[in-house]
Amino acid sequence: MTFDEATIMAYVDGECDAVTVKRIEKAMETDPALAKQIEQEQALRDKLSAHYDPVAEEAVPDRLTAMLNASAASNVDSSFTVRKAEQDESKQRRRSMGIAQWGAMAATLALGVVVGQYGLGGGSDAPFAQQDGALVASGPLEDALETQLASMQPDDSDYRIGLTFRAKTGNICRSFTGEAVSGIGCRDGQQWKMHSTLPGGTEGDYRQASSSKINAIAAEMMVDAPVDADTERKLLETGWK
Repeated sequence: MTFDEATIMAYVDGECDAVTVKRIEKAMETDPALAKQIEQEQALRDKLSAHYDPVAEEAVPDRLTAMLNASAASNVDSSFTVRKAEQDESKQRRRSMGIAQWGAMAATLALGVVVGQYGLGGGSDAPFAQQDGALVASGPLEDALETQLASMQPDDSDYRIGLTFRAKTGNICRSFTGEAVSGIGCRDGQQWKMHSTLPGGTEGDYRQASSSKINAIAAEMMVDAPVDADTERKLLETGWK
C-alpha cells in the first residue's frame, strides 16, 4: 500500500484519522522505505520544534502587553469577545462528549428513522430485524454485508460497504452506509449483529460526516488495520470466519 506525501505529512503531524494511522503503521512493518521516510520526516519535525518552540513560549514584552491592554480598554464594544468565549465553551462541551455518548444518541435517532420507514418485522425491504433481543441485519443490508466486496461495489446496491476488519472480540465486522442508516455489523454465527448505527443520508457532506464517525468507532474496535481486497475476498469465501 502506498501513501501520498500529504497523507504522510498528516501522519507525522498527528492529523490523520485513527483508521489511516492503523493502515500506515501496519504498512511500516513490511515497508522499510516508508518507515525510513516517516522516521526522517519526524526527525525534521522534531528539529524544527526544538528550534522554534522556545521562541513561541517566550513571554510577551511588557511594552507590547501594555499596548494590547490599552487597545482592549479603549474598545467599548466587548460583545464580540463575549460571544467568542461562549462559542469556545460550547465547542469544548461538544468535544468532551465521547464517541460512545455520541454514538448512543445517534443510534437512537438512526433506529427511529428505520423503524418509522420500515418497521422491525424483518420484511423484504427492512434492513433490520429483532432476534433474541438483538438487532440483526435483514433484507438488502444482510445481502450487502454477506456478499458485497468493498473493492467491487455494484452501482445499484442500497448500501455501500466501507471497512472490513477483525474486532478485538475476534468477530469479523464490516461498516456500511445507506440512505436511511449507516453503521457497523459484526458476524455472529450466521447473522450480522449490529454493533453501531448512525443516520444515513444521500447528501455528500452528511454521508461523509456519518462515515467519519463510523470509521472512528471502527478504529476503536479493530485489532489491526482493515483488511485488504485479497483478504476480504478470502473471508467471503470462508463465510467470514
